Amino acid sequence: MRYFTARHFLGLKDRGHVPGKFNYVVMTLVGKSLQELRNEAPMKKFSMGTAISVGKQCLEALEDLHNVGILHRDIKPGNYTIGRKELNELRKVIGLLKFMHNTIYMLDFGMARKFIKEDGTLRNPRARAGFRGTVKYAPLACHVHREQCRKDDIESWLYMLVEITCGRLPWRNLTDSNDVGLFKKDCKGDRFRCLFGGCPREYLEIFPILDKGKFFDAPDYPAIYKLLDSALRSTRAQEFPYDWEM
Repeated sequence: MRYFTARHFLGLKDRGHVPGKFNYVVMTLVGKSLQELRNEAPMKKFSMGTAISVGKQCLEALEDLHNVGILHRDIKPGNYTIGRKELNELRKVIGLLKFMHNTIYMLDFGMARKFIKEDGTLRNPRARAGFRGTVKYAPLACHVHREQCRKDDIESWLYMLVEITCGRLPWRNLTDSNDVGLFKKDCKGDRFRCLFGGCPREYLEIFPILDKGKFFDAPDYPAIYKLLDSALRSTRAQEFPYDWEM
């Protein structure tokens, strides 16, 4: 990650080492996480326009990360944050340029893993992989100890998208990882309404896009962006300003 810079990633200001004690990095100071903002919101969810637009930014960050050969493996609202007003970021809103703290940033790469080798080829999956991630948002592959790939990051992103849109995930009160995994599996089948109830119908079309891909395949990001844009239109949601900007 040392040389990687993009819109949704923070700048590295300094780094160093205190002998015998610790290493440190200094990065740009940002605002609240999406988890904090969601918890402060009425009904623990964002407005439809904010949820869809923020979800799109989070997916952009994930695509950028994948494009440099890295899996995140712990996608969740707590690992995305907003900028600060002092950053004076520009956004074009209804033909006007406004200074707003609207950009979403990806954080916490403690569980990240390179899926591309030094020679540019893809790493083969291990026969069995340890659990990496947060149970609530982990992809099905994680629950069965299968090596994660790019589409698994997006599966976690989809669970996060549902939560910031509807305010809950149906397995939120389960504590056993196996039970959560079984519930997620059922939600890809007959119990899909348990997951997607209250969401735009376009959300239901994301799983089939992911399921078409194989382990080594790049996900069809453009198709997912297209669905999110369609969701904004079909729900007639107001994308800007974001909830916390009003």
